[in-house]
Amino acid sequence: MKLFVLTDKGMAPFTDPPLSIFQTLLIYDLLKKKYVKKQTGLYIIPCQNHEYKILEGELLLGLSENRDHMIIWNLESGFIKERIRPEYQDKPPLQTTLPGQLVSKDAVDLYKDMLLKRERGKGATVLQAPQGRHDKSKKGKKRRSDKNVREDPGKLQQLANEKYNAIDEYLLSGDEKVIVCSYYAHHLSVFSLKTLSHLHTLESRTSMLFLHNAALTYTGNYLVLSNYSDEEKISYITLWDLQTGKVKKRLKNEPNVCCVAITDDASRIVFGVMVENRIKVWDPFEHGHKAISGYESLHLTVNSKLHVLERGAKAVLLAGEVSLWDLHSCTVMSVFTPDSKISCLTVALDRKTILLGVSDSPALITLKTSSSKAPVSSTERDLFGEESTSSEEEPEEN
Repeated sequence: MKLFVLTDKGMAPFTDPPLSIFQTLLIYDLLKKKYVKKQTGLYIIPCQNHEYKILEGELLLGLSENRDHMIIWNLESGFIKERIRPEYQDKPPLQTTLPGQLVSKDAVDLYKDMLLKRERGKGATVLQAPQGRHDKSKKGKKRRSDKNVREDPGKLQQLANEKYNAIDEYLLSGDEKVIVCSYYAHHLSVFSLKTLSHLHTLESRTSMLFLHNAALTYTGNYLVLSNYSDEEKISYITLWDLQTGKVKKRLKNEPNVCCVAITDDASRIVFGVMVENRIKVWDPFEHGHKAISGYESLHLTVNSKLHVLERGAKAVLLAGEVSLWDLHSCTVMSVFTPDSKISCLTVALDRKTILLGVSDSPALITLKTSSSKAPVSSTERDLFGEESTSSEEEPEEN
């Protein structure tokens, strides 16, 4: 019930070069309808509006000036309370090489270590092999690792140096305990806000890992995202277990994904597909997926937003207009089309109330879910994938 306004932009005199900062915070009480506090003497680095998060205890989460780590400011004092950095940033970046040059030994070692972890991640069952076979297996793994290093020396240097990219985007879990950061790279970093530590680095040698089409569970235990394998030329929906830092499940052959949502327990994942203009439902722990065709005027784009309601029983989709979907009966229940353009949509904590903001009015529109309306014309296709190229796949590498 409070609005925080950062203002009075100036330059910090003690930095070289001088750094742009916000120096004043205004706090507006939405119930009292007046400003209740003015805090001056702040040193808060400007970020994009959506990259600021107000945390419990009068704290503000944002990005550093060069976007390579997270900062938590104390809004009472205006000074930095904590910095959250990836563990690998303690080491200097590796020297960049040109085509034909030798790759640094640090890069080779780092890449070998990553490949070894990949090999160890294959298969959950460990059997006791005869000593001779065990030695051959170890030698075989080493040969495969060395072969990969020799085949693509430039790739390992690129992967190593990507660790020092700036943060492209980040997601914060609903309970404000877990942060996932992307770096326009082949890895993601997972941080704990509770312990202010770096938990895991999620890596894929064949896919760029973005958060443009991604969703976190409320507690931050699972992350789902769409990714494209450059090696296989295949699109995936991938479920990551953020407690272990490993891939949990993957759904193969899923191109043109534009929005995604996940239930709190990760038992159901819903995503929208452009071109086909339909949504798909995937239950990763029950090995089931199905597609629901959209209605005639539906037009999914990269700006579409998707939320799940009632523990995955329903979904609400913003795609120009707002539509409510019954995921059990595979029907579109209703469509809300206002005269004004919808600027934003969010779901309240009760998971039954939908709040809308429109472009030409300062008032919020409240929608309540109801099961009394007749479904909009829609047909179900590809029930559990019998007519689809989609297929579930157990992860081969982590």
